[in-house]
Amino acid sequence: MKYAVSLKFMWSDLALAERARRAAAHGFHRVDLWDWRGEDIEGLAAVCRELGLEIACVFGHNRGALCDPAQHDEVLASLAETVEAAERYSFLQLSMFSDARGPDGRFVAGPPLTSAQKRRACIDGLRRCLELVDGRPVTLTLEAINTVFVPTYFLADFGASLEICREVDHPQLRVFFDAYHQQLVGGRLVENLVDGLPWVESVHVADVPGRGALGTGEINFHAIRRVLEEHAYDRQVTFEVVPTRDPDVEIAACKEVFPF
Repeated sequence: MKYAVSLKFMWSDLALAERARRAAAHGFHRVDLWDWRGEDIEGLAAVCRELGLEIACVFGHNRGALCDPAQHDEVLASLAETVEAAERYSFLQLSMFSDARGPDGRFVAGPPLTSAQKRRACIDGLRRCLELVDGRPVTLTLEAINTVFVPTYFLADFGASLEICREVDHPQLRVFFDAYHQQLVGGRLVENLVDGLPWVESVHVADVPGRGALGTGEINFHAIRRVLEEHAYDRQVTFEVVPTRDPDVEIAACKEVFPF
């Protein structure tokens, strides 16, 4: 497996390039970012090249909603910027969102469409987006986001994002399985993970409540790891922990479950 850490949360008081150095020192293979725009992406990429780290995931678009057909051109324009950046900085995964983000980065309420209309819009929009990346060394990824803290988000359940991925049926569209989000809205983590594992590009791990380190909350991550091993999962595991203690302590807690 490849192990990644979210630089959005870990060592957030340090410059981005220094966070990458800390990740490499802990043995991570990859780093995740949220929106690459407005960040020192040149500095991050230079350090990653120096240390042999890969930049795994960034936001594919920061404008427009897949669930709204009227916003698809905006999504495509934003994604085109990221595809160009991916060629320069070797991004691997581009996150695609059912809903749009506002100027402050928070998700905004979607259009007054039915769930069926929004679902069809996501499928149609993703098919257009895939034309931009077809044959390139990047993967578009969908992730369900919990409605406990983002109440208006359309794709709130892992199964919903999985079924869209399966229906689009393209090798460059995959899903993230985020244990934190799924536990908040639907649970049944092992069953959902097993069902979707062939389409999972990365398993995101953080405990509930609080997106804490593994073992600090209610999720049995040993069961998650056992499922991955039983199914010979060889893709990515991403630590998306929000530290409440020294980051070295938080990473050590994660490595007790996923040693690498």
